[in-house]
Amino acid sequence: MQRYFEISCHGLMMSAFFALALTGRLNLPAIVIFTIGVGVSGYRTIRHLPPPLSARGAFLLSCAYIFFFLVDMIVISRSFITASIHLVLFLQLAKLYQEKTDKDHLYLILLSFLQVLAASSLTIDISFVAALFMFLIALVSTLMSFDMSRSERKSSLRARQVAMPVGGMSIWATVWIIVVAVVLFLAIPRVGTGYFTRAATQSLLISGFNDTVQLGEIGQVKLSTAVVMRARHISGTPFAVLKWRGIALDHFDGHSWYKTDRKRVQMQASGDIGQYTIRPIVQRRDAARYEILLEPLATNTLFGPHQVRAVSGRIQGIEYDSDESIFLRLPTSRRIQYQVLSEIPDRSRMAASPMPEEQIPEDIRQRYLQLPDNIDPRIVELAGDITEKGTSTVEKASLVESYLKRRYAYTLNLTWTPGPQPLSTFLFDARAGHCEYFASSMAILLRASGVPTRLVNGFLMGEYNPIGDSYIVRQSDAHSWVEVYVPGTGWVEFDPTPPDPNPHEMSLATQMAHYLDAMELFWSSYIIVYDSGAQMQLFRSAQDRVHAAQLALRDSSDRWMVRSQRISDDFSAWATEIMSAPGFWIGLTFLALAAGGYRYRHTLKTQLAIWRARHSRGGAGEDVAAQLFYRAARIAERATERRKPSETWREWIFGLPDPHRRSILTKALIVFEKSKYGGMKISPEDFALLETTIHQLKSAR
Repeated sequence: MQRYFEISCHGLMMSAFFALALTGRLNLPAIVIFTIGVGVSGYRTIRHLPPPLSARGAFLLSCAYIFFFLVDMIVISRSFITASIHLVLFLQLAKLYQEKTDKDHLYLILLSFLQVLAASSLTIDISFVAALFMFLIALVSTLMSFDMSRSERKSSLRARQVAMPVGGMSIWATVWIIVVAVVLFLAIPRVGTGYFTRAATQSLLISGFNDTVQLGEIGQVKLSTAVVMRARHISGTPFAVLKWRGIALDHFDGHSWYKTDRKRVQMQASGDIGQYTIRPIVQRRDAARYEILLEPLATNTLFGPHQVRAVSGRIQGIEYDSDESIFLRLPTSRRIQYQVLSEIPDRSRMAASPMPEEQIPEDIRQRYLQLPDNIDPRIVELAGDITEKGTSTVEKASLVESYLKRRYAYTLNLTWTPGPQPLSTFLFDARAGHCEYFASSMAILLRASGVPTRLVNGFLMGEYNPIGDSYIVRQSDAHSWVEVYVPGTGWVEFDPTPPDPNPHEMSLATQMAHYLDAMELFWSSYIIVYDSGAQMQLFRSAQDRVHAAQLALRDSSDRWMVRSQRISDDFSAWATEIMSAPGFWIGLTFLALAAGGYRYRHTLKTQLAIWRARHSRGGAGEDVAAQLFYRAARIAERATERRKPSETWREWIFGLPDPHRRSILTKALIVFEKSKYGGMKISPEDFALLETTIHQLKSAR
């Protein structure tokens, strides 16, 4: 049991270290040294090798590390938090290699717990939950085996009395670790104050999204696959976004792009949901709304589809510049969740029905037609050759865009030296590069042709995750493109960069990554950044939707009432007009007679046969005999009891009290039975007998 306890203790330390390593705050040497140290210690434990350090030696070594701790904090790590973590790891390794008592083992468990607390303060990722679960399993195993090991070594009553609380300690330690770690893990990132929050974020995008960007910086950003943001479509046309716009630059000196007008306008939020309206939507059919979860970045630029019309969310103020770029008023080291309402013009519709071009304003001409002082004359000549057949701004831009896409190759591996004229080297010698060179070349070629342009840095759409119904945007999706000023329309996007020749293929690992990313998005949206303000916003949104549904239902009901009333009025007018016409009544009478004739067709047929037999125009059959006999019987029933359903005609007739009527009906019965049951036609004499019977019965009344 002692060996199992020591192995379990090693597993506990590795699970705590794993949680700490996932935060990204440990450098590679610290990870390698500690992993090797624990591994070697575990091997020595399995082989029953004696500890190499005495308790005194470990103490002296720990005291000597204090001086290294100061050097680490000031020179190596330059961070108190990182240096403190290194100190905890060293103390744990030193304690691991010394001769250990029960107190030393408890000390190792305590140091592992401190690592978990540090991890909870330095990360907001869902990976910490899995690491904490592993740590709790190892903790329960370690404490239980520690209790059992002590019980084996000490059999006295006092030892058992001391050992009993140690067994219960596993439960209490587990509970307190969960409480403290979860509180730190959830509270510190969401409160957003203190040194831990600033230390917990590792900012991305060190370059490429500032007021000054040198050629090649975006290419350096694209070398990383770190996630920058996640975006989810809420409303509007789906899959309409191709890029996430960041910062726009207008001045090019041949090597770098600058922003000449750095003034920003501070926006004022409207309403409780914190909506910043930049300008109204022109074409409602082109509007789309997206929700964006932005990772901590080393820039205060906010990203959204071109052209952003409104931003909403719990943001502490935003600013807006003359190039339609949006910025946070104050930089932050926290994740940001916000929504953007954008207008995304359809270029195909614009090309199909172009607007009449106006004169280029003078301020646009002065700012966006600037060329480098020492521009290569070959670039100006090439611009004229490409745009020679273009008659409008859109046609010229499309010609340059198509020219660069068809004749140049995309690559991140620049094997050529830019030299004093990077664009000339790219256009006439290398003929291969990444997006910055394509976008810069298009911007300068169009400016040389008299078309105002500006360079935009942002991101491509990213990888669509069907599991989470969101876009995963990474630093490798960083991109540069061009916005062209079309007189009468405004700024329009153009992208001259050809597609990457090495597309990513969907694999099982990618699908699993989609599931994990969907969990990460849910965790970040509804746990980390989902504070009380977001909850109130959700309640207001739900209330607004219910109210809108009620209004829509009421409007629909009113429309149906108006429509029903109109239909009723139209029908009443039509019915009045129809009923006032003589033809309606004639037709109605004809229909009534026809319906009556059809209903009583058998009776009418029998009456016709009676009329024909009475005038000697045909013989009389069973129907005639039955009709006349039944008529005579009905006359006789008026003066006596009615025939019961169980009685035959013969029984009823012979039971009549009046002998005269009985005698008359007996003769008619003979004719009726001969016709009905004998299947014989009645003769004219029989027909006359039946009619005589009817007259005699009428006279007998």
